[in-house]
Amino acid sequence: MNVSIELLEFPLCIKNKILRIKNITKLNIEYIAGKNIVFNNSNLGLNEPHKIIISNDKNKIVLLCYDDDTNLYDEELSRTITINELTKIINTLLEKISN
Repeated sequence: MNVSIELLEFPLCIKNKILRIKNITKLNIEYIAGKNIVFNNSNLGLNEPHKIIISNDKNKIVLLCYDDDTNLYDEELSRTITINELTKIINTLLEKISN
């Protein structure tokens, strides 16, 4: 079976929202672009979300986001993470660095 993989460009608006969070640059941030995976000669396809990995030396959080969606989701896609919630999570990660 032939498979086509299209790498997506990471949404700049999401990066900008995250970079506006105070002191986030003290943490490690990795942006991983998502993919569209199409099974040729079929009507099947997959949309792999973009990933954002925010970490300090001991802890990390993985957030997911999709193209054309400005929401952030946790790894299990069980809840939406707002920017306010993300700010609280970032502050907790920063506290753990200073302790």
